[in-house]
Amino acid sequence: MNNKLAMILIGLISVFSLAVSAEEIVECQSDYCVNYFKKFKMGAKRGYVQANATLGQFYYIGYGTDKNEDKALKYLHKAAVKGESSSQYLVGVISLVSEKNRDLKKAIKYLEKVAKKNYKDANYLLGTLYINDKMVAKDLTKADFYLAKAYQQKDKRLPELLQSIDQSLQDNAKNFPKLMAAMEKRPLVKDKNNDLAWPKSHIEIITVRTAPLTTLFDEQLVTFKRRKKTTGSKLQGKTCDEQVGCYQARLGRQAIDTFFNITSAYSYSN
Repeated sequence: MNNKLAMILIGLISVFSLAVSAEEIVECQSDYCVNYFKKFKMGAKRGYVQANATLGQFYYIGYGTDKNEDKALKYLHKAAVKGESSSQYLVGVISLVSEKNRDLKKAIKYLEKVAKKNYKDANYLLGTLYINDKMVAKDLTKADFYLAKAYQQKDKRLPELLQSIDQSLQDNAKNFPKLMAAMEKRPLVKDKNNDLAWPKSHIEIITVRTAPLTTLFDEQLVTFKRRKKTTGSKLQGKTCDEQVGCYQARLGRQAIDTFFNITSAYSYSN
């Protein structure tokens, strides 16, 4: 039985026929960034959900302010309880990877909320959590459910994961009826290195660059002046990829590395 799950947790974006290339929120202490931070903080004080969502990211990354995970979670949580998807996701993952603020109950709660919306890689994360007992109680029924959903989303890390547990999966197929059905309906293929991979699509992938972050910041700040409190991630006339709250600074490199170290030790056993 293969006891190693080689899970690569870098790159949280699924590949579609239309790929969006977006600027990333990075640490910044210039007067320019500080000015945006102050404006979003004012919007948060006035109760705007998107202001809380963005301010939480600013605190986590250190954009216009010192990094402060406690304050990041404070503002992200304010947006999360209002149903803002990117904040729910970030609260879930930070609660999972943080040493200081680790809260597995909260992590599962919010990841399961966004998994219902098939948000980013929430299904994949939950599937890998439930397939063993390293961090939460093992639940193969839930593992099957979430991995099957991740399979339907064509999560780009799944082929490597499935290859690492292939024999165990075949020996225990009865525990993964949904996943096995999804794999049978849309089988993986072998690449040139004889590794499992998604079949190549004949659809041309077109990369579309979104507006610069500062443009999105300015557009969002305008909405704070003309609209009452928002409830959720939707802004009028804007898709998720055009919203600041959906950018997510990928949780910071340190958090990603930390989570990789945690999950690379996962093992599946019957």
